Amino acid sequence: MFKRSLVVLLLLAVLVSACAAPAATPTAAKAFRIAVVMPSATTDMAFSQSMWNALATIQKEMGGETALEIKYSENMFNVPDAATAIRDYASQGFDVVIAHGSQYGSSVQEIAKDFPETTFAWGTDVNTFGLPNVYAYTAAAEEGGYVNGVLAAMLTQSKTIGVTGPVEVGDAKTYIDGFVQGVASV
Repeated sequence: MFKRSLVVLLLLAVLVSACAAPAATPTAAKAFRIAVVMPSATTDMAFSQSMWNALATIQKEMGGETALEIKYSENMFNVPDAATAIRDYASQGFDVVIAHGSQYGSSVQEIAKDFPETTFAWGTDVNTFGLPNVYAYTAAAEEGGYVNGVLAAMLTQSKTIGVTGPVEVGDAKTYIDGFVQGVASV
């Protein structure tokens, strides 16, 4: 009799548990969203590609697109067009909007005030305009320029060396300055 009662109790327990409400499924975590505006192509083998490659690496390390959503606008050398893209990304609720170029500073300064919940990063400068949601970054481009200047000076047979850059501002200028210093050091 005891055995029979135990079997009935076990069957009732299984039946009750089968009829119970299903366990709550955890909701998927919302992806962190980053948008970046770049002056050149993500395949420029330089400034924009280095940003794109870094973001892609971070995305992979975080677990892919479900963990980190990345949107980008490339070839945005025209500042008014870039400002429109920066504002659009902020209005879409991106967590971070990166304005990857020193030419975008005045746009970030204006737009960041309208979106206090959005974090803005811009480079290559150090000015945050006193805004709590703006971060600035810079690259030590002069160091690479210096090394390349030394190499150019050591390798030239004609004693003639030249260097060109896309613009005379930001890290492009500091790269050229470093290059000139490297040449002069040899």
